Amino acid sequence: MSDRIMIVSYRWLTSVLGQELPIQQLIERLTMNGLEIEALQDLGVVSGKILVARILEIAPHPNADQLVLCRVDAGRSEPLRIVCGAKNMKEGDLVPLAVEGAVLPCGVTIKRSKIRGETSEGMMCSARELGWSEDASGLLILPPDWVYQVGQPFDALLDIKVTPNRADCLSVLGVARDLAAALSLSAPRLSPRSLKEGTQPASDFASVRIDAPDGCPRYTGRVIRGVTIGPSPLWLARAVESAGMRSINNVVDVTNYILAELGHPLHAFDLDLVREGKIIVRYAHEGESVRTLDGQEHSLLPSDLLIADPEKPIALAGIMGCGNTEIHQGTRNVFLECAYFHPPVIRRTSKRLVKVTESSYRFERGTDWSALDAIVDRAAALIAEVAGGEICVGRFDVGPGVQPPQPIELSLPRCTAHSGLSLTMEQAAKPLQDLGFTVEIVDAQTLRAVPPAIRHDVQREADLVEEIVRIVGYDNVPTVLPYVPSVASKPAPEDQLAAILRDVCVEHGLAEVMNYSFLSAEAIRRAGFDPDVAVPLCNPLSAEYALLRPSLVPGLLETVLFNQNHQAPDVHLFEIGKVFHRDATSETGFTEHWQFAAVLSGSKMARSWRSGPRPADFFDGKSLAVAILSRLCVDDVEAQPLTDSPYLHAGKSAVLSRNGTPLLIVGQLHPRIRVAWELKREPIFVIADFEPLLTFLENVPKFRDIPAFPLVARDLALVADRDVPASAIEETIRKRAKSLLASCLLFDVYEGERIPAGKRSLAYQLRFSAPDRTLTDEEVNQLVQKIVSDLKAKLGVELRT
Repeated sequence: MSDRIMIVSYRWLTSVLGQELPIQQLIERLTMNGLEIEALQDLGVVSGKILVARILEIAPHPNADQLVLCRVDAGRSEPLRIVCGAKNMKEGDLVPLAVEGAVLPCGVTIKRSKIRGETSEGMMCSARELGWSEDASGLLILPPDWVYQVGQPFDALLDIKVTPNRADCLSVLGVARDLAAALSLSAPRLSPRSLKEGTQPASDFASVRIDAPDGCPRYTGRVIRGVTIGPSPLWLARAVESAGMRSINNVVDVTNYILAELGHPLHAFDLDLVREGKIIVRYAHEGESVRTLDGQEHSLLPSDLLIADPEKPIALAGIMGCGNTEIHQGTRNVFLECAYFHPPVIRRTSKRLVKVTESSYRFERGTDWSALDAIVDRAAALIAEVAGGEICVGRFDVGPGVQPPQPIELSLPRCTAHSGLSLTMEQAAKPLQDLGFTVEIVDAQTLRAVPPAIRHDVQREADLVEEIVRIVGYDNVPTVLPYVPSVASKPAPEDQLAAILRDVCVEHGLAEVMNYSFLSAEAIRRAGFDPDVAVPLCNPLSAEYALLRPSLVPGLLETVLFNQNHQAPDVHLFEIGKVFHRDATSETGFTEHWQFAAVLSGSKMARSWRSGPRPADFFDGKSLAVAILSRLCVDDVEAQPLTDSPYLHAGKSAVLSRNGTPLLIVGQLHPRIRVAWELKREPIFVIADFEPLLTFLENVPKFRDIPAFPLVARDLALVADRDVPASAIEETIRKRAKSLLASCLLFDVYEGERIPAGKRSLAYQLRFSAPDRTLTDEEVNQLVQKIVSDLKAKLGVELRT
């Protein structure tokens, strides 16, 4: 799920808000509300240099047949003189006027100048010059009956980044509602549109049937007869263009206008092209296909929702209409659809067909099902206003309906704990009420709120807290340094082993990489692994990231190839990460474990005046493997040839084992794999699973704190049978002394004169220390006496006299 960029006109937004705000305050407030401004296209509101002007007089230019002289009213004390070459304007028109000092979006700076001997004090602009649209055929004529006034800065277009959970803000009204709540303004109001029905019942010309109530819980519609298709009036065309859409015709523009204004997608059908006027909402039949308005053919599944008539599909529900019922120049009768579709149904089809439209994006996230009647009535009234015709009596409203939002309880103490804001019950309730929530105060510590139907993202108490903090303002949350006790924790064994592996690899000149855990089936296959045993993702981003990696090797091969293709063939890399395998015995159906892998590709030694480059070979890999085992204090390691690897060269690979347990694999990439990856060098790999190496962590020498108290030393000369191991004597000493023994050193062994036959003398230096005090001689002497007693009782060892 990705953020959506929505283009909003500053003038339109402040008109709906009912109050003109300084542009910087508006941007700051939107950002603090969680609606980030991705970009701002200034058309005069920021600079004050592009104004709305009225053409007062148009006269021929005395020195140029293709130019005219215009006197324009830009709200200043005197009209301005403008030289213009456009032909599409007339006296009384409103136009955007760039005055001296203005910098247009196209980069042109306006200066006062003389054109063919006549002074021009600015430039009247076309849509292309302002970046409004691609139309450069003439001036951008502005509607006098919409949001523009003579002398005002023209406009600004805000690119608002709307996060996936905020479908309620995918409209001018939604953004204005959020702003009004944050600024404690009255609720925004739209310009009223009166609905006047004719005399003919809508049921005489159309009918609606829902065969898929789970996919379409509510479907409303209106019939408008006798319309005349043509260009939209100026105010409607400019409104649609300000939202980043192209003006098509009056009826289609009304649906796009409602989309931008209210955030709810509509669709208009040519009713005469709908068989018998019957609208059927159903799932697709097996093998059925549709051709959408963009000319693309789509094969459907039974899970895809359609709008159809008795003989054919006429729209891919919630996504795009079909060309067989689109509005055209000859359309006279219109069926206007306004529906609520179940979000997962639309999302499933949209993702599968890779068809994301303005409609599907909104339906996937949920629209305002409770306002369908008001929305379709407003749209029908607008169509009748701009295209003529008669609105038939009666509104279609079919379907089982939608389960209304459930009340959510909010505890004021928990609100304070989560947000850091100390609010009264009334202060906590007001932001919710301003956003359209129905709020009931249960008691002094609890309120109950019902979200509006458009707020599908508010489902629990934490969501209510977020809404309160958003509207109160994140900048009003007090700054308090949290009390976080510092508790030392022992690293997990995997982290300890990973740290050792990193140290060894860095010492050998390797760099660490972190590749994605997702791979394509092709990459896994080319690396010599079977993609059928890899773990598939349920909802992959694309085919290139459809499987979880069964090994680190394919990802490292991709990295080596990437570097080779960017003229960096000599790479020495390592990676530590999890790999995944299918496992029928596991509860989840797969297992995961940590793995280490290193790759040496290209020259090991750089070329110099003394010698040429030396490519990395098997022995370089083995040297790294031996260094790892040495750091883990692993001895008695055996190297055996490796002949059954699917991706390593059988004659140049080995497995390093101890007591029959494989620890590390070292080998050169198989020539077949190298050719498949088109690698120019012969990479050497070192691979190890963590599990067998973890057992050797105890062997690694560990640092101990420097003793804070003095050490007390005692020497013991012992006589023991020759067959008593010195290790048994040391173990007995350690078991008795426990943590008080700092060290035990055997510093002399003697056999000979004054030592009985079959026996030997062993001299130990014992050093004692306690972490919390200085040991007394009495404590040490008692401990030594106990050690000597244990040695005699268990091993027959006596003090030498």
